[in-house]
Amino acid sequence: MIKAIIIFIITYILISGKRLNRIKIGRQAGVLLGTVLMVISRVIKPEQVYQLVNWDTILLLLGMMIIIEHLAEAEFFTLVARWVHSKNLSSKKLLALLVFGTGILAAFLVNDIVCIFFTPLLLIMIKERNLPPLPFLLGLATSTNIGGVIAFTGNPQNMIIGNLSGISYGKFFILMLPIGILGLIANYLILLRMYNKDMSIDVKNIELGEKPKAKPLLKRSLFVTFLVIIGFFIFKNIAWVAISGATLLFVISNRNETTLLKKLDWNLLLFFSGLFVVIGGLQVSGVTTAILSKTSSFLEDGFLNFFSFGILSILGSNLFANVPYVLVVAESIQKLADPTLMWFTLAFTSTIAGNLTILGAIANVIVVERARGICNISFWDFFKFGLPCTLINFIIGMLFLWGYHLIGWI
Repeated sequence: MIKAIIIFIITYILISGKRLNRIKIGRQAGVLLGTVLMVISRVIKPEQVYQLVNWDTILLLLGMMIIIEHLAEAEFFTLVARWVHSKNLSSKKLLALLVFGTGILAAFLVNDIVCIFFTPLLLIMIKERNLPPLPFLLGLATSTNIGGVIAFTGNPQNMIIGNLSGISYGKFFILMLPIGILGLIANYLILLRMYNKDMSIDVKNIELGEKPKAKPLLKRSLFVTFLVIIGFFIFKNIAWVAISGATLLFVISNRNETTLLKKLDWNLLLFFSGLFVVIGGLQVSGVTTAILSKTSSFLEDGFLNFFSFGILSILGSNLFANVPYVLVVAESIQKLADPTLMWFTLAFTSTIAGNLTILGAIANVIVVERARGICNISFWDFFKFGLPCTLINFIIGMLFLWGYHLIGWI
């Protein structure tokens, strides 16, 4: 048990985002080192490594990345940004479009990936149209996190919960949709309240060049994306729906798959694979059982325990990062006689926890890092907005989930 704890601490330090002065090891190498140490220290056996990785989650991520890369190559994201440009909207209307548009897209295309593609486009728009950068950048990061609560495809931790819980994609989507929409409305209103003076400036109208012609690849990519989203609602194993859609795109896109595969974020897949093994080492050695036995009362029935578990998840997701926290807590939830309420609560709270601080979600880091030089967002800049945003979303979501529970829907 002690060996597993030491290895986890070493791994956590290495993946926390800061390189040590004398040891130049990044997140992927750090989690790979943790995996190897778990094996050579005999915390886990080599053959257990393959069993500990949740391959459905890896397949789902891979499939979605392939589909999104096809959309990017077909200039889908550029066309969306161009369409927004063409409307010449006021700053408040542009902010509303950003909040709700990226929030809904994140539900199906993964929040981190939406931020990767839309942050550069937003920065261009901020510069060309003289928009206040802070509310728009905060709006992008926090709205994609909120939109991520709507579906299992909204973020990596939801993908894990979807594969472990057995809850259907359709049921999760239908019940979480009103929570996500109300959360996005609250997010927009808080942005207007806090940055009202900034939003009152005049916005420059810009002239657009010739509209690019729709490429066959765009039509095919959108068609397959539509089929995949429909498939999520019909079939239970959404990982195979995603990878099947990705395979179909390779067949009909008439593109060099080798070139496209090189653009995928293989580091992310390596990171999650290794993380499954490191957390699995804690589980095999009994560490997670010992920790969760101290907090198991939060999983018992009753509103106070339910509410306390939600707060614990907010704090735990920020302290340990949402994916490791979900992997640890999932072990206890699986043992419950009726775990449905807690699965929904874990998915919701571990997601909105990302809006509390910059380090709460990878999406935040993507936006903040890419905006450097144009708008330097400090920890406190983010926290001043993130705290009320998280609190209000937390109250909305928890009341809805408890109401669903009382009705008997979960």
